[in-house]
Amino acid sequence: MAAGRVLLATGVTGSELGVLVDHLSRGLGVEAYKFEQLVEEEFKAPIFYAIELLMVDRRRVLDKFRRVFEYLAGEVSRTDAAIIALHLTYHRRRHIVPNPVLAWLRELGARLSVVYYVEDYYHALVRVAERVARGATPSVAGGQMLDPLGLLYWRAADQSILSLLEARGVETYVMGNKHPGETHLRLAAHLLGREYGGVERFRTAYVSHPITLVKKRAASEGAPINTYPDALEIEGFKERLTRSCRDLIVFSPTSIDELILDGKGELKRIIRAEDRWPYPRTVVHKDYRFPVNLEDEVFDRFLYPVRETVRSRGYMRVVKGLIEAQIESRDLSYVTQSDMVIAYRPTMYKTLHQGVETEIRTATAQAKPVYAVIPAEEAELDYKLFRFWYQLGGVDELLHALHC
Repeated sequence: MAAGRVLLATGVTGSELGVLVDHLSRGLGVEAYKFEQLVEEEFKAPIFYAIELLMVDRRRVLDKFRRVFEYLAGEVSRTDAAIIALHLTYHRRRHIVPNPVLAWLRELGARLSVVYYVEDYYHALVRVAERVARGATPSVAGGQMLDPLGLLYWRAADQSILSLLEARGVETYVMGNKHPGETHLRLAAHLLGREYGGVERFRTAYVSHPITLVKKRAASEGAPINTYPDALEIEGFKERLTRSCRDLIVFSPTSIDELILDGKGELKRIIRAEDRWPYPRTVVHKDYRFPVNLEDEVFDRFLYPVRETVRSRGYMRVVKGLIEAQIESRDLSYVTQSDMVIAYRPTMYKTLHQGVETEIRTATAQAKPVYAVIPAEEAELDYKLFRFWYQLGGVDELLHALHC
């Protein structure tokens, strides 16, 4: 019997997929498999070494990858739902190496969904550096440098793989790690066709809201963004929406916050808790620490030469440009993978917000409903173009309109 549904949980190194997969497996009572661990058992060697061998003798190594895949296919064929954690690509010796199993996924005979988990690049790098320091992944800083730019390009390569999978009819989602643990469970239940929390069918919604101007306001007042009232209000709205609408999967743009700038518009090299947009206390990972100093000795010793990378203004400007590009593509992916868009206070400060405006137009072009929560005092803005949205005066009206 072929498996009913399989969820592939993926992301670049440092995303700590294992922790996420364990959370989903426990919460939904679904068997989970970790592909790279199985590869290590087959090779009797660490995964990074197996990938290096793949670059040496592809045919012999592919045979071993094939054996692991066939074992997995046999396991998932005996259940109606399963989770597999794997990387779409690997990064070894400055090469992006596709995972060989991508060519065989259709042989699973299951309805396949891919969730691409994204972690803030600085926290991902902290995890990788600490792993190397423990001796779990040796020889990184020599022939295997991994700097912020390299991590972001690796993520961009994965995005291309996701596009190829979509072209083959595979359902794909992007998911920031710093969503609430409850939201991660709802999405997995939705994709695996499992009942969760008394809900059998879920809806997906992207919450579009002002970010840049809120950050600028906080900075102009010398206030930390993680305790700034407007930012906390927006996060409180998302929490209430998730709590009140048990069948709603709420995607949030601030589950990833990487464009952290100083007063001159340059990327900060030291990221403190007060620099980052507030995120839920109920996140799955519990190892987030601040500050993160990108020039710290641990990075210089184990991941990348600090002087040649993050200490260079030109280098950091390239990093900034790549972050900006990924914000745009990721947020539009959130819109595309959602059933609806909820625009919260799109006229906050009685002005239009470029990001919100773009997301609303994208949703409208895709014929998706847009619910706009606009308090009376912010509804006076003179719109030059007609808006295809359902305007609501407050959260209670929204919850009523959504039948929550």
